[in-house]
Amino acid sequence: MTGVGIVVEYNPFHNGHKYHLKKAKEKGDVVIAVMSGDFVQRGEPAFLNRWERAESAIAEGVDIVAELPVFYSVQSAEIFARGAVGILNYLKVSKMIFGSESSDIDKLKKIIQLEENKDFIEELQKYLKQGDSYPTAYSKAAEIFMGKEYTVKSNDILGIEYLRALEFWKSEIIPYTLKREGVDYHSHEYDENIASATGIRKMFENKEDVKKIRKFIPEKSLEIILKAVSEERTVKISEFYNLIRYGILSQKENLKNIQDMEEGFDNRLYEAAFICENYEEFLKRIMTRRFTIGRIQRILIHILLGITKDITEDAKRRIPYIRIMGFSERGREYLKKLKHEENIKIITSLKNIQKILSEDERKYLEFNEKAGKIYGIINPYVNRKIPLMNFKGVGE
Repeated sequence: MTGVGIVVEYNPFHNGHKYHLKKAKEKGDVVIAVMSGDFVQRGEPAFLNRWERAESAIAEGVDIVAELPVFYSVQSAEIFARGAVGILNYLKVSKMIFGSESSDIDKLKKIIQLEENKDFIEELQKYLKQGDSYPTAYSKAAEIFMGKEYTVKSNDILGIEYLRALEFWKSEIIPYTLKREGVDYHSHEYDENIASATGIRKMFENKEDVKKIRKFIPEKSLEIILKAVSEERTVKISEFYNLIRYGILSQKENLKNIQDMEEGFDNRLYEAAFICENYEEFLKRIMTRRFTIGRIQRILIHILLGITKDITEDAKRRIPYIRIMGFSERGREYLKKLKHEENIKIITSLKNIQKILSEDERKYLEFNEKAGKIYGIINPYVNRKIPLMNFKGVGE
């Protein structure tokens, strides 16, 4: 059975994801999605909890959903990709397919080769010193050396990191990229039946008519979302501000050890947290031109969850475990064959963890589960002990 890997957040699942999934199915027999848990890459709590999003994935036709643990999911593109590709490599997928603005693997590889050019690195550093964020600086430098057609956007940057991660894990996975059509990744606009996840979340926040929203989301996923919305079980980062503020004020001396923290920014955070009573005011005080909103929010979630530089460095070097959140009948058969091939630490239940994971590996599982509990302080949910199962062929 040929496994095809995709890396997803489904925050929430929409028609663009449905198209990506359809294209993945054309590449092989079993589609395996590595999906972010309760906190996502832009440094935010997920709109819906991890099990609701896994339910959408399985209902829409994903064969296996593996969780991307929080020490990967709420990181920069490099570490996010390192963890996701490592899990796909462990699960023996033959191919992976990801969206990008360029839709050109060779172009992405050429951009990677640029980093071997000292003049490019100097140009990149020049823009960073001028105060540009890393993505902006990288794109400007790439344009100078390779022309306007090599403008680098958010999904291209992630695609570049997927290719680097494949090299890091010495993986034989064949990468494919799918052109991202329609609206931009974080756009609030929409195009016919395609809207970004950011735009869809905004529609729900603004309580727009469901008839308008319906055309952007497949029916099964919409049912899951509407149930959560009706029960007031959706969430955004501002609702976590009191917890984040407490973390900043109570850990002043330890802030320097938090992942992504730069010298001096810890003091900026502390001073703002000391004064600001609400998240919007706090965010205005800490914003800088050099830091993207995504990077700032990631730092805040790292403080909230206790993700340090040491934890990150260790997680970058290995995949401590793989948690399966759901599977179809085809997915179950694939997992059975995989387990027979070699001793892979795949978790389908939290029972007998001591027999499956070493003490060190269990610390990472416990860290991820603790993150789920922290998410649940603001947005409570029942944590499943076994994977979701779909043996009815739904989504095929």
